[in-house]
Amino acid sequence: MNTTTIIPTQDFLIADLSDSYYDKLVIARHHESRAGGIEHHIPDSFNGRIIIDWLTCLGTRNKERFLEAQIVQGQICPNSLVHVMPTIKDDIRVLSNRTLVNHSPDSLEASILTIIEKKMLKKGFSI
Repeated sequence: MNTTTIIPTQDFLIADLSDSYYDKLVIARHHESRAGGIEHHIPDSFNGRIIIDWLTCLGTRNKERFLEAQIVQGQICPNSLVHVMPTIKDDIRVLSNRTLVNHSPDSLEASILTIIEKKMLKKGFSI
C-alpha cells in the first residue's frame, strides 16, 4: 500500500492510497474533528471507499477507532458507515500511525494518548 499524496487540513490528514482496499485514509487531527467535515475536503466527483482513524480522539482501546465509509459524488453515504478493527500489524493501521507521527506531530502531542503510547508511536511501534 502506498500513499500518493497527503493533504493536511485543519481537522484531518487525508491520504490518497494506491494498491489498497481503501481509496483514502482520513486521520482526525483533534477531538473537534467531525466526520461531516470530511466532505468539505473531498472533491465532488470522488467516488470510493475511505477509512477514518479517530486515534487522537478515541485512543487505542476503542472499538470505534476506525470507521469505514462509502463516498458517492463527494458525499458520505450514511448507510455505509461501519466500524472496522484492523489488527495492530495491518498495513492501514501501521500507515495511519506513521502518517500521524510524520505529518502532524502537534496533533499527536495534543491527543488523549498516554505518554507511553506517544513514545511508542514516535519509535515506530504500531498501536
